[in-house]
Amino acid sequence: MIGRLLKQGVLAGMAGGAALAVVLLVLGEGPIGRAVALEGGGEDALFGRGAQQLGGIAAVLVYGAALGAIFTVAYAALRHRLQAFDDWRAAVAVAAAGFVAVFLLPFLKYPANPPAVGDPDTIGRRTALYLAAVGWSLVATWAGWRAWRSLVAKGWAIHRAVPATLAVWVILAAVGLAILPVNPDPVEAPATLIWQFRLATAAGAATFWAVVGMTFGWLRVRDMAGAPV
Repeated sequence: MIGRLLKQGVLAGMAGGAALAVVLLVLGEGPIGRAVALEGGGEDALFGRGAQQLGGIAAVLVYGAALGAIFTVAYAALRHRLQAFDDWRAAVAVAAAGFVAVFLLPFLKYPANPPAVGDPDTIGRRTALYLAAVGWSLVATWAGWRAWRSLVAKGWAIHRAVPATLAVWVILAAVGLAILPVNPDPVEAPATLIWQFRLATAAGAATFWAVVGMTFGWLRVRDMAGAPV
């Protein structure tokens, strides 16, 4: 059973990775190319842009497969608590939570910048700060989930439990955003370029999680119906 779930999760993750690659190629390639040209990084590059794109696509597929496996673990842990949902809706719900916890909240604190923007000497610190933001976001999301479960178990009506749960999540999220230090690098690239890249990144992440959730849910429905996966 676990092996079948992992297979489905990896397939869904790779589908999401492929969709993410398409979005980034269509929306993000322009800002990336302009950022590289702005920094003068295109002249002495070891690999041409085409080779870099192929390497990026391969990396995104591997990233998608790995995140798909992690998604499967989260789904397996939460599925029995989502009895009101069928498999497809449960998968989409877990994917939506993943988008918010893994991408959206950390993005609000540390929005993405094009690869050529930023001081290479601070990449370790920036990576650590981003991972700390992801960790805090997961804690806030887990706490919100626990608050929801507790309120429902106490018999709270939905119209009271939902706002209370959101309040817990927003307060914890806001505390994390306030405590974490700001990005150590000044961003000196043109604002239009930066925001075009950030919007492309947000669109890619939304597409990734949507495709993962829907594909995994579709595979689960087919599996439960006895269709070959």
